[in-house]
Amino acid sequence: MRIWHSYGSEHSMDLVLVGTFETVSGAEAAMERMEALKTLAEAEWSDDDWLRADDRMSRALADELGKLRLYDMGRSDVDIYALDHSVQRTGSTVRVWTEESEVQGFVKVLINLGARVEVFSRHHWNEDGTPRSDGDS
Repeated sequence: MRIWHSYGSEHSMDLVLVGTFETVSGAEAAMERMEALKTLAEAEWSDDDWLRADDRMSRALADELGKLRLYDMGRSDVDIYALDHSVQRTGSTVRVWTEESEVQGFVKVLINLGARVEVFSRHHWNEDGTPRSDGDS
């Protein structure tokens, strides 16, 4: 008999990141960079990346990050943009929703552009900042 042992995760963090900028233009710049990163990540990342022995980023990806002035981003920071998430801007506020616990790539973009960042789990908090009760869905 064979018994299969593996690590797994259902990626159910249900996190919200809220970046508040001083100006609308700061929030717009964050949206532009996040859209560019999503495009880069989708071009770079594939379902078989776990087979790669080399986790370094390609020269082309590093060059694109330089053009975006995101010098402290690593490959894993970019990879997160290829996974399921949504981003919305309302005035000078940018909100990111994700099921992933790895959010450093989102945080770096927001902070590099001057945002005040809040991160919370919708398992425990409502969008309005109040604690979620057991009856909330």
